[in-house]
Amino acid sequence: MKKILLVDDESSIRKMVRAVLDEGEYTFQEASDGKAALEILESETFDLIVTDVIMPDCDGIELVMTVRKKLPDIKVIVMSGGGRVRADHYLNLAEKLGAARVFEKPFNTAELRAAVRELLFGAAEVSEENV
Repeated sequence: MKKILLVDDESSIRKMVRAVLDEGEYTFQEASDGKAALEILESETFDLIVTDVIMPDCDGIELVMTVRKKLPDIKVIVMSGGGRVRADHYLNLAEKLGAARVFEKPFNTAELRAAVRELLFGAAEVSEENV
């Protein structure tokens, strides 16, 4: 099974993303911010990280930068609803830093599921499903 780390300071968002993605093909672990996620990543491996941007202690941008340096094979999806600046500012920065996909909250759940499948299983698997 593929392992996904969900990182968001709002437990309701983590719960919703988990429900959207839980098709029986993944195992999940959750972290409430980037700092907690980095601690988990010291002892466990994951195939994908799905993270928010605006969080206390260590935000999603810092998390992406650290993961790209230390664990370059892990794919990262970044989501943001914005904050002091518009969400697209954070998402553009996340892409430049190496996020595989970005989503503005609220996002289309089918598009998130498709992105996760593509990143974890490849484009061929995703397109075969849609036939």
